[in-house]
Amino acid sequence: MGQSLHEEIEVERKKNLEDIIHYAKWEAEAVKKLGRKWFDIRDRWLWESFKADKEMWRNPKVREALIKTITFIDKLKRKKCASDPLKC
Repeated sequence: MGQSLHEEIEVERKKNLEDIIHYAKWEAEAVKKLGRKWFDIRDRWLWESFKADKEMWRNPKVREALIKTITFIDKLKRKKCASDPLKC
């Protein structure tokens, strides 16, 4: 079971990296097309997104889920670093 979970995590990690690359290409194209206007649009969207996130954090269930997730990820990273510091 541990091995399949590890494989599943690796698949998700690769998928996330591919998504990051895809998004970077998309954003570069948007900058080419819109120039300075793109940054204004993006900044407005980021600000609105931050305000919505902040509003969600007021919900105790959401806040608890975020804390548990962050704690879990931190534990995984600490294990990884303890077993092989070069992977950190």
